Amino acid sequence: MMGNHHVRFRGRGRGSSLWEPSPLPDGVEDFEEITIRHSKYAASRFAHEAAPALTRFANSSPAPFINGIKAARAQIVARTDEDRTDFLRKRGFGKAETAKIIEAVLVEEGRAPTSVFDFVQGITAVARDKPHQDARLDLEARAKKLLDRAA
Repeated sequence: MMGNHHVRFRGRGRGSSLWEPSPLPDGVEDFEEITIRHSKYAASRFAHEAAPALTRFANSSPAPFINGIKAARAQIVARTDEDRTDFLRKRGFGKAETAKIIEAVLVEEGRAPTSVFDFVQGITAVARDKPHQDARLDLEARAKKLLDRAA
């Protein structure tokens, strides 16, 4: 089978880079799939069916994604160490996880987290170090929820 997957990823990444692709369905915004069986006319059929999807993708706006990031950066949720700990603990993060997230932001950003965006960055940084994909995806899904609520 020949196939084309057009995907625009949202809110997934490594530390300060939110553009890294992730497995489906987490982190995916607008998913469109075109599948064509390999046959004599498969290539021309693929080109004919894929062209509109690729055109829509090329003409789509990144504005909702960019606006979400701006909103998350603007939403200041913690000014003190106690605020930082409380923010994460109230969202279901354990004591050890909370410390790792805050430390990750300190190391990667050079300052303590204050905004929702900072915490999302810290969570994805901690997720990067998880050896098992399920654990990484769980943490990144939690980061996505924070990002989506800020938007």
